[in-house]
Amino acid sequence: QLEDVPSLRGLIDYRLSYMLQLKEEDQLLAGNGTAPNLQGFLTKTGILTQARGTDSIQDCMYKAISLIRNSGFAEPSAVVMHPADWQAVRLATTTTGEYLFGVTTEAGVERIWGKPVVITPAQTQGVALVGDFAMYSHISRRAGIRIDISDSHSDYFTSGKLAIRAEERLSLEIYRASAFCKVTGLAGS
Repeated sequence: QLEDVPSLRGLIDYRLSYMLQLKEEDQLLAGNGTAPNLQGFLTKTGILTQARGTDSIQDCMYKAISLIRNSGFAEPSAVVMHPADWQAVRLATTTTGEYLFGVTTEAGVERIWGKPVVITPAQTQGVALVGDFAMYSHISRRAGIRIDISDSHSDYFTSGKLAIRAEERLSLEIYRASAFCKVTGLAGS
């Protein structure tokens, strides 16, 4: 099919790249550090934790920001949230029914307490990550995404099959664990 449908290669490249990027986000957030996994932010020893308890999500996020400022001696640069958790924030209303984060005719600002919010399904629902990503973490990339197609696996050549592989090489450096805070208890908002 790769020869018969010229657009198929582009489709494979796009979808495979997207799925690899989601896997990368998952590793950056929750990788357990056992090879070949990265050591992710949420599993890094020494990151701070802020439980929501009875607070609103907005109040809990501000407490996490303050915790990083006071204990981590850092200024958070972003928040990472699951789409369902961000939805709860975005749909919050006043007692008179007005949306706290703007009118529904506008795209809205994806920020909380002035910090940009990165919304990704790779983040565990019910958990957010607040941190100073700019100063206290770095992603080192050896190369970009590489997609290979081969028929040299097992009997693939004789049966007309192709194996498709996508890969990238990167590492995550976290310079100060206390510049990051895991916020828990956001689900069910």
